Amino acid sequence: MLFRFPPIPPDKTDATFLCGKEGAFAKLKIESKAGKRTVFLTEHTLLFVRKGAKLLHFSTGTVTVTPDNAVLLKKGIYVMAEYIEEGLSFEALLLFLPVKLLKALALQQQFGRKTEHQGEPFMLLPCNDLMQGFKEQLRQYFDTPVANIDQLLPLKQKEILLLLISSGQRNRVAHFILDAISTEPEDLEYTVRTYLLQPVTLEDLANLSNRSLASFKRDFQRLFNAPPKQWINRQRLEYARLLLQNSNQRVAEITTECGFESPSHFIRLFKKTYGHTPQSLRADITID
Repeated sequence: MLFRFPPIPPDKTDATFLCGKEGAFAKLKIESKAGKRTVFLTEHTLLFVRKGAKLLHFSTGTVTVTPDNAVLLKKGIYVMAEYIEEGLSFEALLLFLPVKLLKALALQQQFGRKTEHQGEPFMLLPCNDLMQGFKEQLRQYFDTPVANIDQLLPLKQKEILLLLISSGQRNRVAHFILDAISTEPEDLEYTVRTYLLQPVTLEDLANLSNRSLASFKRDFQRLFNAPPKQWINRQRLEYARLLLQNSNQRVAEITTECGFESPSHFIRLFKKTYGHTPQSLRADITID
């Protein structure tokens, strides 16, 4: 299952989100049991940990976020887990950073232009006393209703970015922000193959590759010689058939692992493409 933070549109009845008229500003995450999940950050995000530790799993290794540091994350899909000591709980805050805010700050701070690609989608930063104080104040907003929240929370977003810049991390933060707000198209093939087995839409993929939907479809057709939905479904189905032939996973599990929205949708596409259902393919293999 893919969790979207913030969801679009946001659920304003969910008390774990701070929401205003323009959307969700922040998310409070509390867990009593360790877990591992895949999260789609639909906005650039600053993540603070108050209790326990957050583990971010990348192909190059695992990054640990503790109460002594914070992490800037570009929008994208991440595998996350929590480390919780026995008898304690995990608590984290996610502050969403819209592109409009980052662009205004980059202009105000005269960051200049991006010189090279950031590479890593995250930046781990130490938390000084002022940042710790900000974290604790932000936590209180989830328990205490505040008037004029729409005017206040954008100021809080800007405040923490200025604190990061003033903490001796100006060049690193500037580099991250310039990379985050870049409008240069990302490598389309890399984006598509990275998120191929995630339940994302074409609009999501276009956004992640810094393209309009029309540009994404045009560039995709040129690169793969096929319409996006057709090519993506074909790749997912081929991987699903491989799993059916070489694993004992249930059809529902394969549906999720291959990025399909539901088992019925997966079975319908599979039968249309191969002429038989996933169950009948597995039955034929068993008979042979």
